[in-house]
Amino acid sequence: MKKGIYEFMNYFPFLKEIIKRDFKKKYYKSVLGVAWSMLSPLLMMIVITIVFSTLFRRTIPHYPAYWFSGNLIFCFVFDGSAAAMNSMIHNASLIKKMKIPNYFFCISAVTQHFITMMFSLIPYVAVSFVIGVPMNMHMLLLPVPIFMSYIFTLGLGMFLCAYGTFLRDLNYLYHVVRRVWIYITPIFYPIDIIPSEFRFLWDLNPVYVYINIFRDLAIKGTMPSEKMLIVGTCYSLLMLGLGAVTFKEKEERFFLYI
Repeated sequence: MKKGIYEFMNYFPFLKEIIKRDFKKKYYKSVLGVAWSMLSPLLMMIVITIVFSTLFRRTIPHYPAYWFSGNLIFCFVFDGSAAAMNSMIHNASLIKKMKIPNYFFCISAVTQHFITMMFSLIPYVAVSFVIGVPMNMHMLLLPVPIFMSYIFTLGLGMFLCAYGTFLRDLNYLYHVVRRVWIYITPIFYPIDIIPSEFRFLWDLNPVYVYINIFRDLAIKGTMPSEKMLIVGTCYSLLMLGLGAVTFKEKEERFFLYI
């Protein structure tokens, strides 16, 4: 444990440089640059609101903010973990030249998408203000579900990277899983349309847990239940532990496949 902490602190300046490099590379030669991280969800929100707001307007108050918040966390979890899954392959030349902790590349991949999500919060706040979502003190606790989702995404990314480095087809399979997962996560529809006897299956969805906590704080202006907070914390820590252990077991073979 002490060795791992010492290694992390010793290479931490290098980690910061990797994150800066990856973030700049993402918007390289882009005219609007980081503004795309704000414009893209905003444009999608307009389209989704036009299509679904009439259908769910009676059951979902402040529908644009409802969809925006769900899409914000969902995209971060899947985009961040997908980037981490391919981080060894995309950084193969650097890994072969320098002796640095391999998991740094997973952290960098997830963190750059985390930064993108932070920029996306700007239009979210603007939209919430325009449509009249009441501002409340509970919004100060929004870093809680955001941090939970970051830890979960990092663990999931490391787990996927441990296998994705060897099994390239996992990348395509994960995109299929994403398409299915988006429909079993109440992003654009209310959870109330799910029959009560099947509701527990949705409650097992970690992404929905983080979205639900976020919405409770930001839209409903209420404290999430203790159960929801405990479950969200457990999902994050368990996924991080599983990802770290799996990554550690497989990383000695990475050099042979990149």
